[in-house]
Amino acid sequence: MREPVLENRGKFLALALVLAAESALSLLLPKILSIYIDGIAEGKGAAAGIGSLLSAGGMENGMLLALALCAIGYCAAVLLKGVVSAVNIQIGERLSWSMCDHLRVKLFGRIFSFDLQYHRMSAQGSFLERLEGDISLLSGFFSSMMIDIVGSLLTVAGVLFAFYLSFPAFGLFFTGLSAGILILFLKTQEPVARLWKEERDMENELLGDFSQNIAAYEDIAGLKKQRFVLDIMGKKFGTLEKQYGKAAFLGNLPSTSFYSLLNVAEGFVFFLGIHLIGTGRMTLGGLYLILSYAELLNTPFLYLKQEFANMPKVIAALRRLREVYDREKEDGVEKEHEPEKSEAGKKYEAECLYVPEDNSVRFEGVSFGYQTEGCQTDAPVLRDVSFLIPGGSRVQIEGRTGSGKSTILQIAAGFCRPQAGTVRIGGRAIPEYDGKSFRHFLFYIQQSPPVLEDTVRNQLTGFDTRISEEEIREALEKTGLKSWVDGLPHGLEEKLKHAEITVDTAQLLAWTAAVLRKPGILLVDEFDAMIGTETLSVIDGLMEREFAKATILLVTHRKRSGVKADIRLMVDDGRVHISYETFLKRRTCAMPLQQEEES
Repeated sequence: MREPVLENRGKFLALALVLAAESALSLLLPKILSIYIDGIAEGKGAAAGIGSLLSAGGMENGMLLALALCAIGYCAAVLLKGVVSAVNIQIGERLSWSMCDHLRVKLFGRIFSFDLQYHRMSAQGSFLERLEGDISLLSGFFSSMMIDIVGSLLTVAGVLFAFYLSFPAFGLFFTGLSAGILILFLKTQEPVARLWKEERDMENELLGDFSQNIAAYEDIAGLKKQRFVLDIMGKKFGTLEKQYGKAAFLGNLPSTSFYSLLNVAEGFVFFLGIHLIGTGRMTLGGLYLILSYAELLNTPFLYLKQEFANMPKVIAALRRLREVYDREKEDGVEKEHEPEKSEAGKKYEAECLYVPEDNSVRFEGVSFGYQTEGCQTDAPVLRDVSFLIPGGSRVQIEGRTGSGKSTILQIAAGFCRPQAGTVRIGGRAIPEYDGKSFRHFLFYIQQSPPVLEDTVRNQLTGFDTRISEEEIREALEKTGLKSWVDGLPHGLEEKLKHAEITVDTAQLLAWTAAVLRKPGILLVDEFDAMIGTETLSVIDGLMEREFAKATILLVTHRKRSGVKADIRLMVDDGRVHISYETFLKRRTCAMPLQQEEES
């Protein structure tokens, strides 16, 4: 959190100054009233001194004027304290939004950097719970909890300092009591934080199960398993309730005990003060001041009790967010800072390292299996797979459902990383490319292309401002969407809504984006599963004309597509069998490829 803290250091400094001012006013108010009480009851103390000065200045009823000044000063201090409190809340809310929005964006970026395998093995709700649930806890920390904790600690320190100035013995007594309470609060944070982390993890898992059950409603209803699912969810909610009760009880136990002890101490001070008044060693205003300061300790410790009870939840939330950051580092996604390269070095990288040699695809001993949360790998989807797809080929990937057809595309696209082996795209291993150049060279179209809640232009260009409107309209003409876009109220600037886009239109939008990108390798995953015959004919024509030189790896549904395949990849039980028969027939010289196959 160092980065957002540094960005908001001005707000933190302003908050510290305002908190200090509020604590000073809290200490000033009892002092003014004690002066007022001594002036009324005995005509002594600071009020009497002020009254004498006013009388010496020729003013009649100097004592009454002094008391009036005390009353006016008290009212002014109360009003000022209210203004300062409002400013505290305003700064805290602004700080909360700024800090938490920064964390949301950064965490969102981290989640996007994970490979597809991690997303598939994680419940969708778990990311939402971290982005909203955990960060919302941090929002409360910055907007109110931090203000209560810092402000309360400043007030406690100020009260103890005031005790030492006026009543040293009481200062020692309350210092020991306050130190004991704070030490116990801090010592119990670690075990209670563990309990709250277990509760948050359990809640996170439950939310994930809940969202997946909602998504699978049709299947559950079709199998008439509603009661079965409800029983399971009911048991999980019961377990969550027990874990919450355990964490809440143990979290409040130490703070409640010492809060009660503080009340006992306040009663002790009351009786001791009466004794001191009787012996003439304390004034009535002095007793009021001691009781007020003791009561003033009550309020910050009440806040500290509440906030320290909530603090383990915040610590647990931070640890859960840290798990996301640590996972990225373990996966090696986050690159260390590299020294600035020379112009010659940059040119070499641009021309050599990141430019594909061709548009071939090669798998070398690739094995892959999805991993669970405990990092245990399930039965491998692919086993020691090796094949070569020469540039410009049309590849038909065949196999039963779940055999690994889509997994081959996802590994080739860099969405998943194999546990063993190497994947070479355009002659180079995928890790050798930077993300931008790799994504520009390769384009992936899935069965249900995502529709961004954004403009048609951004949907097609992927936010690439270098693509001109003329190029966009030319691509729309080729895919048959030009008249559709022209009929929209705002044309290319019309904001799309996923629910209003048909399956055929979504598929054609994806193909329009591919036409604009002009990829060297096109990966297509069952595009023809749900689209109509007319749309299918348009896409088949695009593959023949617009992507004639591209390498196309195609997984089709029931072979509806009319595109002629050069190479067939048959996937079965984690193994791949490849047939170059059609490809060899159309080659004028087949020997180099035969040598590749034999090797």
